[in-house]
Amino acid sequence: MIDKIQIVSWLLTRRCNLNCSYCGIIDNYQGSPLSYPDIGHYFKQEMSTEYVIETLKKLKKHNPYIFNIFYGGEPLLRKDLPDIINFCNEEDIGYTIITNNSDAVQPMIKRLFDKVDYIEGITSSVDPLILDKTEDMNSDRYKKCVAGLNRLRNLKSKINDIVAEITVDNNNIDYLYDLVTMLTDMGINSDITTIDIAKNRYYDFSTVTDKKILIPKSQKVKDIFQKIIDDKLDVHMSDTLLPKIYDILPANVDCGIEKNVHNMTIDADGSARLCLRIRGVMTPNMKAYDCIHEDGTLHFSYKNFIKIDKKEQCEGCNWTCMIMSKILSDEEDSIDNLIHKEKRDGNY
Repeated sequence: MIDKIQIVSWLLTRRCNLNCSYCGIIDNYQGSPLSYPDIGHYFKQEMSTEYVIETLKKLKKHNPYIFNIFYGGEPLLRKDLPDIINFCNEEDIGYTIITNNSDAVQPMIKRLFDKVDYIEGITSSVDPLILDKTEDMNSDRYKKCVAGLNRLRNLKSKINDIVAEITVDNNNIDYLYDLVTMLTDMGINSDITTIDIAKNRYYDFSTVTDKKILIPKSQKVKDIFQKIIDDKLDVHMSDTLLPKIYDILPANVDCGIEKNVHNMTIDADGSARLCLRIRGVMTPNMKAYDCIHEDGTLHFSYKNFIKIDKKEQCEGCNWTCMIMSKILSDEEDSIDNLIHKEKRDGNY
């Protein structure tokens, strides 16, 4: 299906209670073009509750099965998150919340539970480094991963779709199978992604530039992925996604979004981005709300800006959600039919 957005990634806020060294979203990313706003802009111009809800309405009109991923920063820092989640629940809009699940956000998670009827999905980072004894146990990344693992287990009985997001790099790939096995035994579903780097100054989502951490396309990696599939570990869309992730290693996705707009990213000020990885130069000239006409079709200018930014700034990536939305678009299937296929078949 041409120009049908399947997945929307929202940077609901750029505020965060952590300051992870590899994240470029919560600070002024070093090396970004001078035309990029500083972080203060996103704090002052953070989109309102009304803007989020009105944009969600338009997105649903564009595609009733659209799936929303609420990122940050830390989305739980938004006091209106319960209002946004209640709206999604009432309107049957699919979503998950990406949280660092750290000590500081526990009162906010409790507040969210107190103010909503239910939460459809929560995703939290749990990286293979938690098994690596050489990791600095005082680092924000280590503490976030351990906290995510423990608290996901505690949240499992309260949420419909609980997911551990595992970001794998060349330093921790050897620990992936053991971690996924541990999570499977806990009854927690894993979503496996491989590390990206900032390939040029327009990649503002990440500060990582060391190519040595990229996962190579090797027999060892292929065997690890295949063992996860063969042992039927609880990994999100493993049969479909892991082979595709392997094919584009080390970080060479060509998402084709300039030909078929299957994915959308919305920045904290309500502007559109080229994608989660790249802000873009032309695309942010439009507010996300204005990218969709009242009849649900996409604005020509939005598609044209994406085409320009994709050509000028993109050198490929390894973003799983972009791979997933392209699959959904190519197969002309709804998000529910594909993502929850395993659940209906009794294997999820």
